[in-house]
Amino acid sequence: MTLNKTAIAVLTALPFFSLAAEPTSKNNAIETIEVKGELLPTPESKAANSLQVLTQESLEQSGASHLQDALQQLGNVNFAAGASRARFIQIRGIGERSQFVDPINPSVGMAIDGIDYSGIGTAAGLFDIGQVEVYKGPQGSSVGANAMAGFINMYSTQPQENAANRFRVEAGNYGLFNVGIAAGTEFNSDVQGRFSLNQLTSDGFVENKTLNKDDTNDINELSFRGLLDVEFNNEVTSQFVLHYFDIDNGYDAFSLDQDRTTLSDEPGEDKQETLALGVNTTYTGFENTDLTVMLSHSDSDLAYGYDEDWTFVGIHEDGYSSIDNYVRDRVANQADIRFVSKDKSWVAGVYFQSKDVDLTREYTWLSNNFVSNYEQTNAAIYGEKRYALTNDINISAGLRIENHDGDYSDSNLVNESTSDTMIGGHLTATKQYDENTMVYTRLSRGFKSGGANGEALSKLNEPGLERYYNLLRENGSFDPEVLNNVELGMRYNNTDRGVKASAVVFYSSRHDMQIKQWFTNEAEVRELGEQPEFVGYVSNTPNGANYGVETNIQYQLNQNVSVFAGVSLLSTEIDDMYRLETDPETWEDVRVNINGREQAHAPSYQYQLGFNWQVADRITWNTSVNGRDEYYYSFSHDEKSQAINLVNMSVTYQGDNFDVTLWGRNLGDKDYGVRGFYFGNDPRDGWVAKSYEQLGEPSVFGLKLDVLF
Repeated sequence: MTLNKTAIAVLTALPFFSLAAEPTSKNNAIETIEVKGELLPTPESKAANSLQVLTQESLEQSGASHLQDALQQLGNVNFAAGASRARFIQIRGIGERSQFVDPINPSVGMAIDGIDYSGIGTAAGLFDIGQVEVYKGPQGSSVGANAMAGFINMYSTQPQENAANRFRVEAGNYGLFNVGIAAGTEFNSDVQGRFSLNQLTSDGFVENKTLNKDDTNDINELSFRGLLDVEFNNEVTSQFVLHYFDIDNGYDAFSLDQDRTTLSDEPGEDKQETLALGVNTTYTGFENTDLTVMLSHSDSDLAYGYDEDWTFVGIHEDGYSSIDNYVRDRVANQADIRFVSKDKSWVAGVYFQSKDVDLTREYTWLSNNFVSNYEQTNAAIYGEKRYALTNDINISAGLRIENHDGDYSDSNLVNESTSDTMIGGHLTATKQYDENTMVYTRLSRGFKSGGANGEALSKLNEPGLERYYNLLRENGSFDPEVLNNVELGMRYNNTDRGVKASAVVFYSSRHDMQIKQWFTNEAEVRELGEQPEFVGYVSNTPNGANYGVETNIQYQLNQNVSVFAGVSLLSTEIDDMYRLETDPETWEDVRVNINGREQAHAPSYQYQLGFNWQVADRITWNTSVNGRDEYYYSFSHDEKSQAINLVNMSVTYQGDNFDVTLWGRNLGDKDYGVRGFYFGNDPRDGWVAKSYEQLGEPSVFGLKLDVLF
C-alpha cells in the first residue's frame, strides 16, 4: 500500500467530522435525488443500501463520454479492459474479467433505461444520461442472478424533467471528435418525448509500427436512445424505449515492447450492434395496488477479436501467425410484472428472462470454425415489505426465489445442461435519529447461477491431454456461488449546512466461489513444433471473504466553493485454493497453493478528493485527484498492477444559451495497467515469461461546446 496512512485516516473520518460543521451560508442546498433501482420509491438520503449516484453534472465536469471514464469516481469499483471498453466491472473485488469461448453469468449487472445490458457494457455511453446509480453488494431481492456483487443502473434524461435541448460538438487530442443532439418536446398534455443521438470517434492511444497507423485501437460509436411517455387516461401510463447502438471499435492494445506501440499486422476489433425495445406500463385503477408491467427485447451482434501473436509475419522463424475472433448473436427477452401497494409499503412480482447466444469462433489453428449455442431462462418470484416499527425505526424484508436453466451445445458434440434454484433477499433495519441522520443495518444474500465449461469438456478425448482427464471431468460444469453480506451504514443529509455524507462497513462471505483458471498442453506439443492451447475453465473453490469500508462526503463551504472526498478500503482473501502451473524447466505441472492470497482486481484502497469553485458569475473550476492501490490481475498468476494517483480538471463557462468546457484527465500522464497477463510471447528474447499489460488512457483533454435551445 503506497498511499500515506495518515491521508487514509483523514479521508475516512471526514464524513464524521463534517457532522459537526457549522453552516457558512443559508443557501447551501444539497440536491435531493430519487433513486430508481430500488423496488419501492426511495430518496438517496433514505436508501438503506451501499449506493453511489453520479449525476449528469458530475459526469459532464469530468469530460466522461463512457461509463469507464467515470469509474474512477467510485469507491471499491474497478474494471478489467481486455477490450476497447470496460466491458467487465468488479465491485468490492468481485466480478468477471474476460470472456472467450464459454458463456458467462455476470456478477455485476447493468441496465440502461430498464433494459438489461449485463456483460455487454460497451454500449454504456454517457451522452444525455441523467443519472448513474451504482449499488454495491448483493441485490438479491431487486435484481437477482446478475447482481450478486452489485448493480449499475443508468437512466437517460427523462422527458418530464424539462431538461434543456442541446447540440454538442467536442474535440480533443488523439483525434477525439464528438457530436450529438438531445431534445425533448411535449406533443400534447398527454404525450412527451425525448431522444439523443451521438457520434463519438477517436484514433485511440496506440501507434501500430508495422502498419504505420495510429488508429488501429480506435473508437467509433454511434448511439441513439429515445423515450416516449404516454398518458392514455387517468389510470394507464406507459413509457416506450428505443435503443440503437452501432459500435465499430478497433482492438490493438497489447504491446511486446510494453508501451503504446504495437507490431500486429492483423489488428483486432470490438464491435456491437444492438437494437432494443422496451415498454413500461403502470395501471393505477385497482383500489389498493398499482400494477406495473415491464417488457423488453434486445438483439445484439457482437464481434471481438485480436491478432493472437501480436506481431507480423517474419518475426517468427517458422512464419507463425494467427488471429482469434469471436462472433456472437445475443437475443434477450425480459418481462417483469409487479404489484405495488398504494402506500408504497410493499411490492410483489414475477420475473422472466430468456437469452439465446450463438457463437462462432474463427481461429487460425482450428480446421473448422467452432460454433456453440447457449440458451438460458431465468424465472423468479420476489417481494419486499417495509414496516414502521416506531416513529423513527423502520424494518424491511425482501425475498427472491429464482430458477436458472441453461442448455449448452457446440460443434465438438458437447451437450451440457444445468438447472439451479437460488434464494436471495435482505433484512434491513433503519433508525432515523433526526431529520438529517439515518443509520441502518442490512443482512443480504445474493447469488450467481452455475454453468458449463464447454471448452474443457471438448478436450476430454483429445490426444496429449490424458494427464488432465480427471481435471476436465471434474470441471465439466460448476455450481452456483452464494454471497452473504452484512452492512452497517450511516447517511447524513443536511441542506442547511450544505453537507451530505455516507459511511458503510461491510463483510461479505463467498461460498463456492467461481474462479476462472487455465491450463495448457505446452508440454505435449513443444517438441512437435505445434501451437500450444490455453484452455480456460471455471471451478468452485470453497470460500472467500471480502470486507471493508466505504465513505463519501460533499460539503458546501460557502456559496462559491464545495469540496468532496471519499475513501474505500477493501480486504479480500481466498480459502483452500490451488492453481496449476507448468515448470519451464521440467514441463511438469505444479500445484501452487494460493490459500489466503488476495483476490484478483481488488485494490486495498481507492480514494477521490476534489473541489468545485465558482470562480466568477459564469466560470466554474473543478479539480479532483483519484487513486487506487495495486492489485492482482488474475488468479492464474501473481502479477500486479501499479498503484496510481490521477489528476483531473475542468473549467466551464456558462453563457446565456451555451456552455463551454475545457477538461482534462490524467494530467500527469501516468502509465497504468487495466488488464494484465503473464506468459512468454516475444520471440526476440526466447519466449521468456513476463508480465504484459493493457494500458489505461494517457493524458487526455478536450474542448466541449453545448448550445442550448
